Amino acid sequence: MSKILRQINFLNKISYVTKKPQIFINTEKYNAIRLTFQVLNHGGHMGARQFWRKYLPTLQFYNPNFRIDLVRIKNEEKKNEVPCVMEIIGKDNSVVETIDMKDRQYDSIMDELLEKLDHNVVPEDKLVKVGEGH
Repeated sequence: MSKILRQINFLNKISYVTKKPQIFINTEKYNAIRLTFQVLNHGGHMGARQFWRKYLPTLQFYNPNFRIDLVRIKNEEKKNEVPCVMEIIGKDNSVVETIDMKDRQYDSIMDELLEKLDHNVVPEDKLVKVGEGH
């Protein structure tokens, strides 16, 4: 596969293929989301890491001016309990919702975010598909 085709497929994964996070977030209500979890996967943090890798690029693509903060904490000695949470930040910069991501799969984290976040699904005619790759 050529380098250009790989890039087209990568862009389409973000903009067209990954369906759940294809939403427009109501920025009249929210300023940001903040994810806090460990750098390493131990202690139930793998789902949060997968959510970050699989869904945040698409969320950011369709909400380019929406702030997404990522706090990854090193805990290599496993001595401290590190939070594994997502916080939804309101317009007044206070936390309006919290999602516990510990010991959860990335799909269930996304489902809960969709339940708690005021949003609209991106209409099919507004989805971006790049070139002929896919």
